[in-house]
Parts: sequence; C-alpha cells; structure tokens
Amino acid sequence: MILRDGGNQSVGVVLEAFESVHKAKGYFEAALLRSLRRHWTFLVALLPLLGWWTYGLLDLDEGFYAAIAAEMNRRGEWITPFYNGQPWFEKPILIYWLLKPSLWLFGDVVGPRVPSILATVGLYVLCSWFAKRRLSEEAARWMPLILGSSLVVVGTGRMVLTDPLLDLAMAGALLTFWESLVGDRRWRIVAAACLGFGVLAKGPVAGLLFLPIAGWTFWKQPDLRPAFRGGWLAGIVVFGLIVASWYVPCYLHNGHVFVQDFLIDQNLKRFTGGDIAHTVPLYLGWPFYFLILLVGFAPWWFYIRPAWKQESGVGAYLKTWAAFIFIFFTLSGAKLPHYVLPAVPALALLVAAHLASVQKQPKRFLGWIAAAVIVAEGGFAGYYYGIPAFKLSGFHAEVHRLARYVREHAAATDQVAVYSMPRDKTLTNKPGTHLNETSHPSLLLYLDRDVIDTKSWEKLLHEKVPVWIITRWNRVQAAERKAAGGRLHEVDPFPPDLYRLYKLDPAPTQVAF
Repeated sequence: MILRDGGNQSVGVVLEAFESVHKAKGYFEAALLRSLRRHWTFLVALLPLLGWWTYGLLDLDEGFYAAIAAEMNRRGEWITPFYNGQPWFEKPILIYWLLKPSLWLFGDVVGPRVPSILATVGLYVLCSWFAKRRLSEEAARWMPLILGSSLVVVGTGRMVLTDPLLDLAMAGALLTFWESLVGDRRWRIVAAACLGFGVLAKGPVAGLLFLPIAGWTFWKQPDLRPAFRGGWLAGIVVFGLIVASWYVPCYLHNGHVFVQDFLIDQNLKRFTGGDIAHTVPLYLGWPFYFLILLVGFAPWWFYIRPAWKQESGVGAYLKTWAAFIFIFFTLSGAKLPHYVLPAVPALALLVAAHLASVQKQPKRFLGWIAAAVIVAEGGFAGYYYGIPAFKLSGFHAEVHRLARYVREHAAATDQVAVYSMPRDKTLTNKPGTHLNETSHPSLLLYLDRDVIDTKSWEKLLHEKVPVWIITRWNRVQAAERKAAGGRLHEVDPFPPDLYRLYKLDPAPTQVAF
C-alpha cells in the first residue's frame, strides 16, 4: 500500500513536470511569435547581407585592406600597417584592428567581410533604437527595411571597406549627440567616443563632418542652446584618448613618413582633388551624388521630398545632418559612390518618420528586399565568377584559384612573383568585355606571403631560388621565353583564360676560378 501510494505520487510529480514543460513551451512559442511579428522587418533586412562568403575579394580596395591585415598578423604587428613589406598609410587602423582577429578566427573566405557585415547590422540596430525613442514605434519598424533594401548600404556592407565602420561611428556620434541635447547630457561622452572611432576608421574627416552639423544646430535651433553647456571636457578627453591610441604610437614609430603619407596625401590632397584616380570630370561633379542616391537609395529617394517637410526639432537636425554631408562630398575633389554613405541614416530616419505618419504598410515594399537580395548576391557573385552571357570573364575567380594552387604547392623557400599585372598598352587585349587591367593586391591574402611585384623580367631571371610567376595571359612573350632558356616551365593546374602560371628554375650559380 505504501509502495502503491508512493508510486502514484511519483507519477503525479512526473505528470506535473511534463505539464509545466508544456506550458513553458507554449509561453516560449507565444513570446517568440510576438517577437517575430514585432521585429520581422529587421529579420527580413538581414537577407541581402547573407552570402558574402560565396565569392572572394574584389580588387582593388578589398584586396588591399585584407592583404594588409593578413600581413600584420604574420608580423605580429598592431601599429604600422604593412603591404608587401612596406608601410601603408592609406587608411587609419580601425579596419585592420577588426580584420586581424576576424581573419584569424574565420579564415580568408568568411573572415574578411565580417567587420563590415557587423557594422551594417549595428547600423540597423542603432537607427531603429533612435527611431523608437525619438520618432515612433512604427518608424522604428520601417528603419531596417529602408536601410536593408538600399543598395548603397547593402553594397558597401558586403565589402571590405572602411565606409561601413565610418557610417556606424558617425551615426552613433550624431544620434547620441542629439540625445545629449534633449535628454541626459552624459550621452555627449558616448558621442565623443563614437566620433573618436570615426577618426580611427577614416581619419580627420569624421570631425570635419560632425562640427558644422553641431554648429548649425546651435545657430538654427536657439531653444537647444542651453543644452549645449556642459559635458564637453569629459567628451574631449574620451575623444582624445581614443584617437591617441593609434595616432600617437604610429607617429612615434614612423615620424614624418606618417604625417606626409597619411595626413597630407591621403586626407588633405584627396579632398582638394589631388587624388586623380578618384576624381570625376567637372560636369559630373555636382550631380554625382544625386545620381548615386537616385539608384542606391531607391525607392526611398522618391519619399525624401515629402519627408523633408518635417519641421520638428529632430526633423530639422536630421535634415542638417543629411544636407551637410551631401554638400561636403559634392564639394570634395575626390569622389567615390560610397563616400556619401554617412548621409543615408539621416535620410532613412526622415523617410521612416514620414511613412509612419501617412500609415504606409511595410509589407508593400518587400519586393525591394527581394530585389536587393538578387542584385547584391547575383551582382557580386556574377562579377567575381563571370557572366558568359554578357561576355564578362571571371577574372578574380581565375587568378585567386592560381594563388591558392601556389600556396599549396610552393615551398617555404620558393619566391612568388606577380609579374606585369597593370595594363600594358603595347599588348593586345583579348576580345570580349574586360575591365581595365589593374594590380591584384588580393593575391597577397590568398598566397599568405609577400611577393615580388615587378615589371622587370630581368629581375626574376637573377633569383637564386625557384620562382612561381603569376601573370596575365600575354605578358610572357617570345623574348621572355628566350631569355629564360630552359628554366621556364608553364604550370597548367586548370584551363586558364586570362592568366598564366609559370615556374622559373633558379639562376645557375657561377663558380669562380
């Protein structure tokens, strides 16, 4: 009797436990469903960012940044960026500080684009948070959908660039600065920290963008002037410490070379038009970013005009933000499509507030997310692997395949050479659609070593160790073969089209008598 009662009690406990688990499961499923309903636009907005690992790096910028971070890993370096054995001061350190652990953890397939992806997702979260606080719940729901379907945001977010980092840092600085004006002034310290990271991401331009926006707001919104008082000293200290964490040791290590190459050549001269490679003709200079936003911010570009009519304090601030950044880069001598990216969060917030006020339904715009997925994944992958229908060869895929072959088969004592990659006008190009021939800095990432980058065939002939030569299909002519004699062997690991791989035996050692 006692055993039977005890058994019944045990069964009862088990049944109660199962019932509790079943109820907990029901609560969890209900909470998950509510969360999905509330945040579905955010989850949908992530789709265009996925698949970044399905194709390799695209030269030039992606190749440079990833190769530099890989070389810094090989050197154990944290201060001076190096490219192929030489200091390289084109950009500040933040992208390399983020790329170094990403490459170490995830490798050269997934790792290179992880910092940009995370920065873009962070931008979605930040702007949605601000929209919920200062606009409306419905505007917050619109934010990730607007950003996640904008090609200028998604395109840069899927690439190894400094711009997604700058965009997140500038949005963080400007949004928290507004919070410091209308809420807790301690947000000013956060704004200063974000601005410091912006300077580490892309240089002094972060400060040049922030200061006129803050100054114009002080002038045009007099009711906010009392809120400008206080909190500046702590912010300046935080900003200075973050900036000094790299600028000071880098100057101490490199002296005037750092000042000339980075501060003058890469910042001052770029803005004034000294960067010829990134300068557009004068007649395209003024409409350039109108055209970029017309395509890159579609379809939301067509809502900017009604959204611009907002007269609230935060609306005026967002318009100031967008306008100053747009004007700044329109006046800049150097132009690239993604330079205007820091203006997009402000435009997106204005559009989100407008669409929420007129009670548009986000589901009506899901087609633009689908279009962003197709363009982002199809466009990047097509450019990388080639699109035969458009006679576009997959030159990146081919040359990277050669690099991986060399990485697997070359001995540690062998040399690897990249021979005469930039365009040679004296040689005939292959028929078909091919882009301008440039160098391939991405090769250094996939080779995982420094290379001999040269146009001198004579230099290669004098090497005392075997040399693996990656070059274009038409660079080794009869004269080069004759000079190499029987030492040059073509390696054909797979049918190549635009590139060739050779192995050059070492120069014979001359014996002295």
